[in-house]
Amino acid sequence: MKRATVLTLALLAGLTVSIGMGVAQAASETPGDPCAVPESVYTVDGALPRAWERLKRGGALPILVLNSASSRPDTAYPVLLEKELAARLPDRKVSVTVRNAPGATAQEMLPILNRELAASSASLLVWQVGTADAMRNIGPDSFGEALGRGIAAAQGRGADVILMDMQYSPQTAQLITFQPYLDYMEWVSQDSDVVHFPRFEMMRHWFEDGRVGFSPDSKEEKLQAYQFVHRCLGRILADTVSTMIDRAGRPAP
Repeated sequence: MKRATVLTLALLAGLTVSIGMGVAQAASETPGDPCAVPESVYTVDGALPRAWERLKRGGALPILVLNSASSRPDTAYPVLLEKELAARLPDRKVSVTVRNAPGATAQEMLPILNRELAASSASLLVWQVGTADAMRNIGPDSFGEALGRGIAAAQGRGADVILMDMQYSPQTAQLITFQPYLDYMEWVSQDSDVVHFPRFEMMRHWFEDGRVGFSPDSKEEKLQAYQFVHRCLGRILADTVSTMIDRAGRPAP
């Protein structure tokens, strides 16, 4: 595959989003829902058998979010994910723990992944990965190999895995070749029977549909856009988890 070419890293570090001024049109599948994305962007597929088994035994739903960011604002999607799932599973304790590995590639996150899973005993890992690999032009083959090792390690420790890819903005998409890494995440997720959560394509759809814009405007607009994106990510991810847990508990046909 073509190796990624990075013209500058500064723009990604300073990525900002702002709400477009026009009235957004919801996706046709769910009229009136600003978070909706068409099936061509995302369809929930698969199950979470390890999480389901723990819940079936009366256990909790501990979730570990591992990412390469440097902070965890109280309005970020993991907080909203926890609230959404707690409301849907009122008889179970739902907890979401976030661990940051600022600027780390998939390979560099592996020891952190193992350590944090051992400490948290999570039954679900949301692995937010790919940005640093693309920025640093890591070979896609090496990236894919690291993903496979991380997934195997998580499953070996009793955790299901959801792979979440990078954010989208039209500015950085012109400067950094993300596609090889997106392709590898899709291939590895299918090969390892885990979920690829396409944050990149979701954000691109919202942008192209006029629901959110990506430009350095006012602080208020940036905040509105941040809240929109994370609210939608948290809700769609909660839909994904609850749907897959329900699917895992259904008897085989």
